[in-house]
Amino acid sequence: MVNSQNARIFGSDSDSIYLAPIGTTLPTSIDAALDASFEDVGWIHSDGITEAFTGSKSEIRGFQGARVVRTRMDTPGTTISFHALESKPQTKSLRYDEKSVTTAAGVRTSTRSPGQKISARAAVVDIFDADDVTVKERWVFERIDISPDGDRVFVNSDIAGFPFLADVIGDYTVREGTTVAVTDWDVAITGTPTGGSYVLTMDGHSTAGLAYNATTIAVASAINALSGVTGFGTVTATGTATAYTLVFPVGVTLSVANSLTGGTAPDATVSPA
Repeated sequence: MVNSQNARIFGSDSDSIYLAPIGTTLPTSIDAALDASFEDVGWIHSDGITEAFTGSKSEIRGFQGARVVRTRMDTPGTTISFHALESKPQTKSLRYDEKSVTTAAGVRTSTRSPGQKISARAAVVDIFDADDVTVKERWVFERIDISPDGDRVFVNSDIAGFPFLADVIGDYTVREGTTVAVTDWDVAITGTPTGGSYVLTMDGHSTAGLAYNATTIAVASAINALSGVTGFGTVTATGTATAYTLVFPVGVTLSVANSLTGGTAPDATVSPA
């Protein structure tokens, strides 16, 4: 039986390649927030991200009829190639062997070797099916070795981007699944607590403890102060202290942990609105 739900078209607005120094703490779930050391490569050429196998197969043939008796894989390996479009320090440092770099009065001055180099990085690749929310893959690499791969062409008919080829070193982790990143979340405080607090966590970013009777103004303020929120807009909260709706400008994941006291079985829950 065929099932179109198993067919994927990637290239959503959320697709990204993140790079960080070797040894950076790696995410351990499909939606965990990344360590601050990870930097987004940014816009990628419409050719996309290419996973390729570098191994070649050898056929060992017997004498009788020269038929294949065994096969073996020679020099197996995996590469990830991409064409970064943004001209920024990250892409410059990956493409060129920069001996020294200074920045003054908005001018970046570098001394480059005419040769090329290999840049070792930790990496995370996030790719989503075209609707941005239902299917996601996250590839986590402890180490990739990145090298310049091809010419940087300066013409008026295309962007002068930065083509790269990354060799995967060692094993890597791939997580695939369905994610639910929604904009409107209901929060309920039940059991009539009289003390304690609860913590809301958005995409891995957690608020300070919120009082059991925190107002919607206080909750919205705590959410909007998170580093993971400040870049995409303002979050609003409407309702009462025990039942309110949070509205985010973009789809997010939200969870809650509580240490509420008093009342009868005090609890805090979140659910998509």
